[in-house]
Amino acid sequence: MPTRDRISLRFWQAAGLLTKIGGAADTFWDLAQGWLDKVSGTIDAETAPISLVELLGWERDIDRFPGEDDALFRKRVKFALVNAKDAGSTGGFSRIWNRLGLGAISQTERFDEENWDVIRLRIDETIFGRYVWLLDTLIRQYGRTCRRYEFESLSSSMMGIRPFEFELETFNCIAAYEG
Repeated sequence: MPTRDRISLRFWQAAGLLTKIGGAADTFWDLAQGWLDKVSGTIDAETAPISLVELLGWERDIDRFPGEDDALFRKRVKFALVNAKDAGSTGGFSRIWNRLGLGAISQTERFDEENWDVIRLRIDETIFGRYVWLLDTLIRQYGRTCRRYEFESLSSSMMGIRPFEFELETFNCIAAYEG
């Protein structure tokens, strides 16, 4: 099925040899489009040269950020279609987050009775600090429409508890006044 318009000639040209030439051009461009579709369908964004991945990114409306590492850009390009399908839902946003390898995310909706349109995202601090420029883009492309987002960064640290001995002695005195 062709995705382009067919060659159509003006009514005074649509006869004889020009009609045959137009039909031959249509056949050639259908063949060329088939070749290009076959090539573009076999390109893997994870193994292709980065210049080709940038072309695929342009085609899929994925812009590369200054300083973005190749691995994350390749994942964003590779999963652009399925991410677009998952956009707009709570579960979908979590799946997008996991596909990009950004760790765990927690979403809380309608936690405030007055500002019910706010969604709180709890993100690991290392991801938040490293990809702060990516968060706005992910929300713009895949977030829920007419919602506001609030970020919370979660930090984990190792803690040690040391056992020690202690003693406790209590005295209970009850005084009553009768009078």
